[in-house]
Amino acid sequence: METGTSADFDVVVVGGGPSGALSALKCAELGFKVLILEREPGRSKPCGGLLTPSCKSVLSELLRMEIPSDLMCSPAFLKVLYVSPNFKERGCMKNFRLLNLRRGLFDKWLRGLAAEAGANIWYRTSFIKLAGLEPIQIIARRDNQTIKVRARYLIGADGVYSRVRSQLYPNKKVETALVLQEYWRADGNFEDCFYVFLRGELTSAYSYVIPKDALIVVGFFAPKMNYTTLKARVEIFKKLLREELHFELHSLKRREVWAVPYGFILEGVGNIVLVGDAGGFCNTLTGEGIKYALESALAAAKSVREAASSKENLASLYREKVIELSSFLKKVHQLATSLTDEDRRQFVNFVCAKHC
Repeated sequence: METGTSADFDVVVVGGGPSGALSALKCAELGFKVLILEREPGRSKPCGGLLTPSCKSVLSELLRMEIPSDLMCSPAFLKVLYVSPNFKERGCMKNFRLLNLRRGLFDKWLRGLAAEAGANIWYRTSFIKLAGLEPIQIIARRDNQTIKVRARYLIGADGVYSRVRSQLYPNKKVETALVLQEYWRADGNFEDCFYVFLRGELTSAYSYVIPKDALIVVGFFAPKMNYTTLKARVEIFKKLLREELHFELHSLKRREVWAVPYGFILEGVGNIVLVGDAGGFCNTLTGEGIKYALESALAAAKSVREAASSKENLASLYREKVIELSSFLKKVHQLATSLTDEDRRQFVNFVCAKHC
């Protein structure tokens, strides 16, 4: 199978991140012959790596196990602390704890569980194009060899710049938002918190600080902003951190820039569906993606099961299952694009009054 020029599977999943790995795991548990195509197994996607309590609970219930402690950073749990536009007012959600993950190890762990469930994983394998839709035929490239893969169902989990999506919607332009993260050695009175800074002069979304092992992550979520402007705003943000909060950033260890979906949902066509960032399942108010990646992945696996036992196509079933999620994310996007600094200030005061 590994050196052949063609292969047949029930379900092919393009991408081995959280949405792809969970889709593959659940499909394999249902008895389907599953293949994951993973291009860069050693690559860790740039990400804050924070899991909400509800996301952690969903994972624990689905996998019937807790997330291993070696996947967690120090501190393992973070409170959420909102900082108002003037940097003076703060609201801390003390009873709301985020899990602080090492994202690369988390993805690897999920792929390992998918493999234990029976999914095949082809590493260093790139999805090239769709060669046919009925039946689905995929052209992939593995170790400089071109392989044709046939499948009953295809799940595109290949991220914000999804090749699967571009094949399904060749004329569809989607909007993305840049995110920049810098890892610093720093000094300051850092609490065990995910610091969320709400200041419209900097960004219409938010900037943030995350303690992660021995480093401090300085992050910036920047919708409708080009890279030149983003870099300039980040410098202003770091200056404010020094002047207002006395955070001293000493040595930069690495910088990451990537993008997240911004304001679109595309579920798929025929027997091909899109999950996670590939389908636009991201909260544009918070930038949170892992929770919605997992929810869309679970919906995709359930839809595969139903499609296999009925005459309906996969995308129609999937669209019904994610309709509430899609509606919620669209409403959040409308809210995210209409906030003022006064709205942000009132929100911080509300959080402070309720939780402080």
